[in-house]
Amino acid sequence: MASTPLRSIPLILSRTRIPTRTLSSARPDKPRRRPPPLSASAAAASQETMALKIGKAVRRLGAASEARIYTDVNVVRPKEYWDYESLAVKWGDQDEYEVVRKVGRGKYSEVFEGVHCTNNEKCVIKILKPVKKKKIKREIKILQNLCGGPNIVKLLDIVRDQQSKTPSLIFEYVNNTDFKVLYPTLTDYDIRYYIYELLKASTRLLSFTRYHAP
Repeated sequence: MASTPLRSIPLILSRTRIPTRTLSSARPDKPRRRPPPLSASAAAASQETMALKIGKAVRRLGAASEARIYTDVNVVRPKEYWDYESLAVKWGDQDEYEVVRKVGRGKYSEVFEGVHCTNNEKCVIKILKPVKKKKIKREIKILQNLCGGPNIVKLLDIVRDQQSKTPSLIFEYVNNTDFKVLYPTLTDYDIRYYIYELLKASTRLLSFTRYHAP
């Protein structure tokens, strides 16, 4: 088959003409008829079928959402495991810890690097801002249940100021590198390794807790 030089394509296109009779005899396309609208039940069934095909979780109308895995986390465990509102917090002695420097902040807390006065071991002190008691209890209960899991920071102590009643959570100190410095140095293998480690922690979280904010 004879080939056409690339530089000749614009010239060939410019010489192409459409016959007049083709333009005059062309009929306008008839408007396509729209299919009749589906009923609510048929539309829901269609969406559910598509969701199942792509492996997506399905939420039926009027029904609560349900996870595909670990749906019976609280069912197979005793009530004291998930009933955080009945948690009796055992407060430690706040005077055993000293703040060294601020390392971060969030919507509900401020985080400081600290030290244990007795053994001079480093720790992280998370001072909670004023929130509902049930939210504090929920966070404490979740941290207690997750303790010992892979790549999950350990909760060491729970303390409270006697005057202001401000609670603080004491965590183990993790010597880390600032992400702005670390990220540019990561290789493809490093990224996959860290993602794998995060997934292990996420699996622990999903398989051990099932709490919903009120």
